Amino acid sequence: MQEIPSDIFPGIDRKEVKRFLSKETAGYTFVSKEWICRHTLPRDAAGHKHDFGHTCIIAGSEGKGGAAILCARAALRTGCGLVTAWVPKNVQQALLVALPEAMTLVRDPQENVVPDLARFQSVGFGPGVGMDAGSILVRLLQENCPLVIDADGITLLSQNRELYPLLSERIVLTPHAGEFDRMTHAHASVWERVHTQIRFSRQYQVTVLLKGRYTSVTSPDGKIFFNTTGNSGMATAGSGDVLTGIVASLLAQGYELPDAAVMAAYLHGTAGDMAAARISSAGLIASDIAEEIGKWGQWIEKWKS
Repeated sequence: MQEIPSDIFPGIDRKEVKRFLSKETAGYTFVSKEWICRHTLPRDAAGHKHDFGHTCIIAGSEGKGGAAILCARAALRTGCGLVTAWVPKNVQQALLVALPEAMTLVRDPQENVVPDLARFQSVGFGPGVGMDAGSILVRLLQENCPLVIDADGITLLSQNRELYPLLSERIVLTPHAGEFDRMTHAHASVWERVHTQIRFSRQYQVTVLLKGRYTSVTSPDGKIFFNTTGNSGMATAGSGDVLTGIVASLLAQGYELPDAAVMAAYLHGTAGDMAAARISSAGLIASDIAEEIGKWGQWIEKWKS
C-alpha cells in the first residue's frame, strides 16, 4: 500500500484511513511525478496551433473580469493552441489588453445566446460569470463538448439540482469543500466528504475535482486520486480560475477525463510550489501560478530524466 501523508485527513486516525482504502474496491492513487510522466501526451514537433486544441472560456462579469483573464491565460500557458474567451463587453477590452493572444466573443447578459460550440474541443465555464448565466449552464449541459464547471457555475448547479441528471462523463466539476457541501449536504469531516464524493461521481457519471489541502479527484467508476502538490499560498483569489483554465486546456489538447483533471491538479500545485519558492507562500497571487504553469514541459522532461 502506498504511503499516506500524515496530514491528508486531519483528525482522522491513519489506521482508519488504511482500513477503508484496503477495502475500497474502486482503488486509490496518490499521484506522483511518475504517474504524470506516464500520462503525458507527446507534443508534435511539427504541429500547428489547430493541432493543440481550441477551448472556449465562458467567464467574467461586472467587477470580475480578472477571472476570465486568469482562466484564459492559464489555458494558453498550458499549451492550448487557441483560446476564445466569451465575456461581457465591459470585460472584453481589459482582457485583450492583458492577453492579446486570446480571441474574444461578446456575451450579452440579457440574452446569453450560446455560440456554436462545434469548433471547440473543450469549454471552461463559471469563473466570475455571475448568477445570471443559468441559461448558459442548461445549454452547456445539453451539448457534447468536454466541459469544466467551476465557481459561479458550481453555485448555479447547486441551486438547480434538477439539472443533476444532465451531468455526464464528459464533465468535470471543480468545487471547493464549501461548494461541494452546497451541492450535496454538510459534512462533519473531510473523510465523510470523500465518501460522498465517490458516491456522487458514480451516481452521476461525472469527474469531481474537490479542491483542498490534498485535492481529490474521483472518476465515474469510483476511482479516487489524491494530489500531493500545492501550498497554503494558493489559498488566494483567482487560484481556482487558473485551475479551470488548465483543465480546459488539457481537455482541448486531447487528454481524457479524468486524466486531465488529475494532471491539472498536480501541475497546478507544482506551479504554486515553484512560485512560492521564488516569491514566498504569503506573497503568492494567482497570476504567479498562471505564469509558472508555462514551465510544465520543462518539469516533465526533468522528471523523466
